[in-house]
Amino acid sequence: MLNTIVNSVGIIAFACSGVFKGLKYNFDIFGITVLGIITACGGGIIRDILLNRMPVAIAKPHDVYLAIFTSFIIYFTVKIQEKRLNMKTIDNSKIFMRLVKLSDALGLALFTIIGASIAVKSGLGILSVAVMATITGVGGGIIRDLLVNEIPFVLKEDIYATLSFAGGIIYYICIVKMGIAYNTVVPFLFIILLFVRLVAIKYKLSLHFSNSKNGENKE
Repeated sequence: MLNTIVNSVGIIAFACSGVFKGLKYNFDIFGITVLGIITACGGGIIRDILLNRMPVAIAKPHDVYLAIFTSFIIYFTVKIQEKRLNMKTIDNSKIFMRLVKLSDALGLALFTIIGASIAVKSGLGILSVAVMATITGVGGGIIRDLLVNEIPFVLKEDIYATLSFAGGIIYYICIVKMGIAYNTVVPFLFIILLFVRLVAIKYKLSLHFSNSKNGENKE
């Protein structure tokens, strides 16, 4: 039950980030839905292919349906609100980018746990678990950013992918080496990953040691 909840909330969070990215560029409903599905399911599909198993999003497409439903709800809610307030999408680009980062932070924390859990169940070692956790956490976002012709977060925000990798290692140590219960590890790790990512967003933290003003994201 907990695993289902974590996966569903992660799908919704990443679908939202895809929708907000599409709204930033004023995509139509089809383009926004595609971004929502790709962001929500892309990382899991890549992970499952590498693990030589049928992708869950294809075998049991409820994740795809949830991403589509979320995309429609967010899109029409935003459009109705814009029309009511007589606002233009272009004026909201910075707001949409903040929403992308916030929903991405939530999805990253949840999908890092999902990826690590599946990798551990597949009998992988600590390094492979960390890699699968990272792919699950950042894979969909990479495809999303490439589709809108942006440099993916993972290549310009160090704490994004590094955090997911570290989360996979922590998960492996807690579950495999220390034998801590899954229901205990999940909320503990989720809070840590989400907190660190939000702090990194707020204070623009990275692993760069160069002048932060030169490397600051101008979006």
